[in-house]
Amino acid sequence: MLPAAFSAFELQPLPDGASTILRLLAAPAPNWSEIALVAARDPALSVALLVADPIRAGELREGVNAALRRRLEGVGPDLLRAWLLGLGHAGEAGDEATDGALLRAECALHLAIETGYPRPDEAYLAGLWRGLTRSPAWKRERCPDAAALVAACGLPPSLGDALEACGLLDEQLATAHPLLAVVEAAERLAAADWQDHAARVATLCGLETTSVLSLRTDVGYIVSGHAAYPAVPASASPPARPSLRLAEDPYRCAGMLGLLTAAFVDLDSATIRERLKIACPLFGLHTPPILLGASEDGRLRPLLDAAPDSVAALIGELELRIDDEASCIALGARSEHPTAYFAEGGGPGRSVADWQIARWLGRCGFHVLPLSSGQDATVAVIGAAAAKALDSEVRWRYAALLGAAARALRSYHRQRSELTAREAVLQQRFREHVRKVVHEATNPLTVLKSRIGMLSQERADDIPLQDEMSLLNAELDRIDNLLRGAADLPAEVSETRHCRVPELLLDMRTLYGEPLFGSRGIQLELRAARDVPPAAIPASALKQVLLNLLRNASEALQPGQRLVVSVFPLVNVDGRNCLEIRFVDNGPGLPAERAQDPLTPRQTTKGSGHQGLGLSVVREILAQWDATLLCRSQMGAGTSFQIFVPLEQSA
Repeated sequence: MLPAAFSAFELQPLPDGASTILRLLAAPAPNWSEIALVAARDPALSVALLVADPIRAGELREGVNAALRRRLEGVGPDLLRAWLLGLGHAGEAGDEATDGALLRAECALHLAIETGYPRPDEAYLAGLWRGLTRSPAWKRERCPDAAALVAACGLPPSLGDALEACGLLDEQLATAHPLLAVVEAAERLAAADWQDHAARVATLCGLETTSVLSLRTDVGYIVSGHAAYPAVPASASPPARPSLRLAEDPYRCAGMLGLLTAAFVDLDSATIRERLKIACPLFGLHTPPILLGASEDGRLRPLLDAAPDSVAALIGELELRIDDEASCIALGARSEHPTAYFAEGGGPGRSVADWQIARWLGRCGFHVLPLSSGQDATVAVIGAAAAKALDSEVRWRYAALLGAAARALRSYHRQRSELTAREAVLQQRFREHVRKVVHEATNPLTVLKSRIGMLSQERADDIPLQDEMSLLNAELDRIDNLLRGAADLPAEVSETRHCRVPELLLDMRTLYGEPLFGSRGIQLELRAARDVPPAAIPASALKQVLLNLLRNASEALQPGQRLVVSVFPLVNVDGRNCLEIRFVDNGPGLPAERAQDPLTPRQTTKGSGHQGLGLSVVREILAQWDATLLCRSQMGAGTSFQIFVPLEQSA
């Protein structure tokens, strides 16, 4: 595990590394491949990016450059600028020559390729980082040991061994992991007297001496001809390294605040979370902080959506209020001053909530960092391993990063609430409008039903007419129920959830056979087996499906053509007993572009009275009742539809 004191801000990039990337970021469309190349040649920058977002299994197969590019693009230009600006390193040389690490890394890469080592990019990183982890500055800044660093980057422990095991004898390397021999050989080839070591390197790697000499010459040419950064003119003195104390440099402070704000603005909650995930380690926060904000009821709640059973989710379940007199968290939110909680004696103390949160974080305690005040009071809760006050420099850095994210989250939640409120108003207005339309439409329906009742009484002895009047009444009831459903009004009569299909088809032929088919010279034929069990679908829903299919067939067929509707009582579909209703015609068939996907709504060619929605409506209705629809069509050979409806369970 990385020590709490370790931060990418303590790492020292090579001269002009940060400034080179800042220059490349100034372009309207940054060249991320070129930026990744600069980062891949800089030990400090590459370490920081991989600590912030560790390597995933198999990712290095695509190369170090590709891995770094993905992380740089995830950070984004504004956040990357803010981080590099905060580093403040602009020209102080490291403990080795500018191109020393790159030369060793390239030698390790080419030796790995020549010797058949299966993961050459690991060899490259080992060569690049070997000097970094051995430098006095690394030890002075309380940086992690090689094993912890490599583990934090998601890399195998053999790479950490290659960073630490220096100066081993050839006979020792013979039985060690092959990566150690590759990196040790690269170390020798990167030395000023490399020619004196060529024979030993050849023996160590199992290569010919001539091959080693050729390899080293090629690598030297690559490094000298493709330097990571432009050379500083001889007449110019290296720029001084500015103070790392941000608080002492108001221009850097203002620049970082502006860039951090831009890095999170207009992002949704999920994107802010992902950006914070990689940004926090870059700014020294290896333990993810918890962002809490005061809600309208005075409770302190997590600003980011929390996963179930996570620390943030548990905190959201606490009755922690901003006016809590015992909680350090509430005090920090009210007072706008940093506070901290560290348990004394192991007991809960005054605030059980603070005690629990420290335990949930797995730390001795936590720091509370105010990020905003007033109505939008927000704090960051940062777990800590020891009761040591945050350095003012570190505190400012954390507040700048987390404050920008918190403001963006507040803005996002506010916009979401406003949008939800507007949608609710619009929905209410729509429902009221629909209710008015439905109310007006039901009046003529009532008149029609009354007139049908009067005609039935006047012609009581006309049995065929009575049957037709009954069917018309049923259709008017169905229309009334559809209108009420559109307006979310309760239906007057609850409908059974099953129906008998043959009887339903006969009723529909009586109502629609003549106007849709007979009057147009189209033959309609019904075929149904006896004793067909009921289908598990309401009659009104199936009527709407069948009417759409009948109307489509009527509009597609020409005089003299035929539609056959058949009912098959027992068909097994995906292990379920179903009833099949089959529509088969000998019409022109669907156009080729329509036959590929007949159920998706699209612009129709039938005129302004059609919207091309019939079949999509059919599919939606059937899906509600676990029924399915299949369509087959061939130009000039007709169209068939198959409806599979589950049988009613009692059947």
